[in-house]
Amino acid sequence: MERAAVRATTAEARIRSRTDGLERALAPFGSGAVGGEEFVRAERVLDDCEFGAEFVPAEFGGRLERIDGLGRVVRPALRRDLSLGFGYGLNCFFAATPVWTAGNTAQREWTAALLLGGGRMAVARPAVAHANDFVRDEFALRRDGGRRRLDGAKTAVCNYARARGLTVVAGTEDGTHEILLIDREILPEGALRTLHRYRTVGLDGIEFGGLEFSDCPVPDEAVVGEPGRGMPLVVRCSVVTRALLPSVYVAAADTMLRTAVRFAVEHKDQDPYGPLRSPYGREVLTGALLDLLVSDSVALAAARGIHLLPDRVSACAAAAAYTVPKLLQDSAHDLSTVLGEAYFDSKGRYGAFGRMVRDLPLLGQGHAGTAARQAMLVAQLPHLARDSWLVDDQPPAGLLRPWEDLPPADLGALAAAGTSDPVVPVLQDCAGADGELGELGAAFLGELRQLRERFARMEPGAGLSAPDTLALTDRYALVCAAAASLGVWREHRGARPGTFLADPAWITGALHRLGVLLGLDVPKAPHEAVEQRLFDAVLERYEQRRSYDLYETCLEAS
Repeated sequence: MERAAVRATTAEARIRSRTDGLERALAPFGSGAVGGEEFVRAERVLDDCEFGAEFVPAEFGGRLERIDGLGRVVRPALRRDLSLGFGYGLNCFFAATPVWTAGNTAQREWTAALLLGGGRMAVARPAVAHANDFVRDEFALRRDGGRRRLDGAKTAVCNYARARGLTVVAGTEDGTHEILLIDREILPEGALRTLHRYRTVGLDGIEFGGLEFSDCPVPDEAVVGEPGRGMPLVVRCSVVTRALLPSVYVAAADTMLRTAVRFAVEHKDQDPYGPLRSPYGREVLTGALLDLLVSDSVALAAARGIHLLPDRVSACAAAAAYTVPKLLQDSAHDLSTVLGEAYFDSKGRYGAFGRMVRDLPLLGQGHAGTAARQAMLVAQLPHLARDSWLVDDQPPAGLLRPWEDLPPADLGALAAAGTSDPVVPVLQDCAGADGELGELGAAFLGELRQLRERFARMEPGAGLSAPDTLALTDRYALVCAAAASLGVWREHRGARPGTFLADPAWITGALHRLGVLLGLDVPKAPHEAVEQRLFDAVLERYEQRRSYDLYETCLEAS
């Protein structure tokens, strides 16, 4: 796989090469959930593919060149099992993100060597107001003379037992936080104790368990970033987390849609009123495709924005992480009606569907959960409404062109709160289109104007105390998703004519679907020709073994 990647001349070609290589390597495991001994073998396959190199920037010997590329490369593992792609993969990257963002050269080189050598990392995040019992406990860092000492326990840490590198966020005696990079193999005896495994119903392939520090010495060189500035660093790193998490949901949604289509195709002769023939069934399948494309569009904007607009991307990333789970979990509920009683057969041919439905909610727990994303949006939207919306220029074309290479990401330049909104200006450019698409664009632009009026009237700091804030935040997230989708269509129409993403059918269907969710004054249903084109696309991608996301990746197993 690596030799093929080296021959590629652009980052985009290298990403496609590695994604295809992982699809081939994981093909023996099928396209459904991986469990038991198969899970162990799948991890060994990822080891053989040097999967850890995906989480190390190229400047330190790894393969990471683009954040959106990382979100794509992990999808072959995620499509088969969320525990495989998230526990083995993305969680290690999230643990390393503070080091790539603010670590010194020695910390970055040590982290790179660990991941390139197949080692694992774990992150123990702080307790915050929006957390639940799953992540509420935290560590405490105290001064003992001139030395730091770490105490405390956390109940549920991913990769708790096998991670050599530990990224620990600890509260200090003066009320601040430090981020610490700890090598567990050099700790003195008794300083760190591994507690029992925390059994979860979902993501059961991931090892969640407890860690307890007791009077653990912490050298000065373990502190990542500026001393006492750990929490601002955590918040900045959360922008990267929010930009990548939608890829987890997109990969799972791909498997769920493919499983539902497989069931429908394999039972079409047994039920003359089945989902391939009934209007409702066809609507569910095409709606799932549209939800997936919309979700991947806003995920694309968030991930590429980290490279192109690090000081502006925060709201887009929070909106992506907030609305994608909602869209795709609702879509999964609709798809479950296609499977009928097969939905409950967790170990059968269609069992991957139920497993994905079971695993996804656990990803919304704790530090990166729904409340955190809402709070991040609420803190920014009044400012954006007053100073950015309907004022800013169009974003750079590369923001929504997945085939274009990007400058290296400067994670140190990330802003916790963006100075402007990078995506919604697309609505102004597309609202003047002809026909139904122009009407839909104008409806969303009108919604943005209303949101601007409502948010602009909010007092600074009012936040969640305003009774309608959460509902307005929901509406903004859908408008942001619509703008990102319009931008993806616009860029493909201009630079990639003839492709499916340049076809007005999908964007017309997507905007109609989002407009209905928002209660906008839109046509009751897309034109019949649009619905037929979308339904044909669902079946074509299934039959040709191509993914349902923006990239139409060739799947080795379907």
